[in-house]
Amino acid sequence: MALTDRRCHPRWMARGLSAWMFVNDGKPERCRIIDVSRKGVLVKSSTYLRPGTRVELAFARAQGPNVTRLIRRWAQIARSSPKGLAAYFVNPPVGKEARVRRGG
Repeated sequence: MALTDRRCHPRWMARGLSAWMFVNDGKPERCRIIDVSRKGVLVKSSTYLRPGTRVELAFARAQGPNVTRLIRRWAQIARSSPKGLAAYFVNPPVGKEARVRRGG
């Protein structure tokens, strides 16, 4: 690992995963997972998001037309560049904020 590399956990290439990102209004946006680690993810998206923005990510693995596994995780954007969005995983919102984001 290079001296300038701040990663604490190994990264894995995300092959065979479909991904969606839910931003403030809850509207899903298709994105591509570049790599993922235990603590975060690098996402390729057409949307620029400011650091600090919270998003919900949905990862799906499929065999043909059938989804075999679906995982949803909350993340917070750490940095945004033309290469992609770097985000670290966070706890889901609680209380009033959770009801607003879920449409309740």
